[in-house]
Amino acid sequence: MDLLLRSLLTLGASEKDLAKVIAAANQSAESGIEVCGGVSSGHGTLGYVKRMSESQSMPECRIDSHVHIRSEDGLRDAARAGVGAVRDAGTRDGAGLAFTSGGAPAALVCISAGWALFKQGGYGGAFGVPVTTGKDAKQAIQQLKAAGAGIIKVMASGMVSLKTPGTITAGGFTGDELAFIVDEAAQQGLAVMAHVNGEQAIVAAARAGVRSIEHGFFMTRLALDALAKAGAFWTPTVGALARAAEAGSVAPEMKVYIGGLIDSHLDLIRQASEAGVPLAIGTDSVLPDAGYAAAYESEMSYFEQAGLAREAVLQIACENGARLLGL
Repeated sequence: MDLLLRSLLTLGASEKDLAKVIAAANQSAESGIEVCGGVSSGHGTLGYVKRMSESQSMPECRIDSHVHIRSEDGLRDAARAGVGAVRDAGTRDGAGLAFTSGGAPAALVCISAGWALFKQGGYGGAFGVPVTTGKDAKQAIQQLKAAGAGIIKVMASGMVSLKTPGTITAGGFTGDELAFIVDEAAQQGLAVMAHVNGEQAIVAAARAGVRSIEHGFFMTRLALDALAKAGAFWTPTVGALARAAEAGSVAPEMKVYIGGLIDSHLDLIRQASEAGVPLAIGTDSVLPDAGYAAAYESEMSYFEQAGLAREAVLQIACENGARLLGL
C-alpha cells in the first residue's frame, strides 16, 4: 500500500482522497481483486487495484500504457494481473471505445485510441483505418473525439521486418503530416501516440510534438536527444518484438538478429533513463490473452535487465504511466 499512497501524493491527491483509498482497500470485487478506484485528484480519475492475497509479490499500482482491447474479458485479464489502468492503442473496429467514460469494469480506467490512423498503402491495416489527405485525417480525428477517444494513435512508420535484418516495412507519415495531425488532435483536446521505428521517423515524430513514441526500435542517441528535448515519453514494448520473434515462421538467423536488436534496445532504455527521457511500461498485448500477467511481468523484467533498479521500474509502471495517461 505504501507505493500506492506515495504515488497518489506525488500526483496531488488530497488527504480526503487518501482516506478513500484506504477505505476502499477492504472492498471486494470480482476476480479476487480489491478495488482502489474512483479516486479523484487534480489529474483526473485514478483506477488502481490491489490483490487480496498479501503473499502476492506485485506492485499495488500498475499501468499498461500500450495494449489492444478487444472485449471486456481483456480488461478483466488486466485486472487479474494487478493492472489498474490501460491505454488502448486501438483495433480496427474500435472495440476499446466501449470501455471509456465509465464503461470499464469497476477496478479499471481505460483510455482508448479507438483505432489507429495509417497512411494509405502502408503498415497499420490490422489496427486502424487509412487516411490519404489532411481532410481525411481531420475527419477521422473529429470522429474519434465524438466516439470518446482519449488519445489519437498514428502509425508513423512500418514495423520491424522479421524477414530482412535491419529493415522496417513500408508505412508512415512525413514530419509535416505528423505535425498537422498533432495540431488537429490538439484542437480536439487530444494528444497523439505514435507507433514509430527508426531514427529518422522517431526524430520526426518527436519534433512534430507527439505525446509518446511507441516501440522505437532502432533508437539512437540522436533520437533520444530529440525525445528529451521534446519531453516525449517512450514506451519501448520490448516483449512485443521478443514474442513476435518466437513464431515458427521466423528463420533461425533472424531470431539471432532480433536477439541482438533487443540487447541494443535495452541499452538505449538505460541511456534514456539516464538522459531523463520519461519511460512507460507497455506490453503491446492484444487482450484477452491468458498469458497477459506473464507478459507484464516480463516487460518489467526487461527494464531491470537494462540496468534499472526495481524501485525505478515500479515508479515507471505507476507514476510515469499515470502521467502519460493524464490521470
